[in-house]
Amino acid sequence: MSEPNSDNIETALKAFMADHPGKLTREQAIAAILENWFTTHGYLPPQQEGRRPEDLDASNDD
Repeated sequence: MSEPNSDNIETALKAFMADHPGKLTREQAIAAILENWFTTHGYLPPQQEGRRPEDLDASNDD
C-alpha cells in the first residue's frame, strides 16, 4: 500500500489478526473486515445464526 494512511491501516490489520491468532490469513482477515463493514452499512444482509425451527423445543428457552 502506498496511500498516506497505509501505515495506520497496516497496523490496524495486524492488530486485528493478532486478536485472532492462527485463525486468519491476511486475505481472510481483510475479507472478514470487509464483510463486517458491508453488513453493518447495509450492503450485505446480516448473517443469521441460531437453531433451525425443527431443532427448537422447551429446553432451548432462555
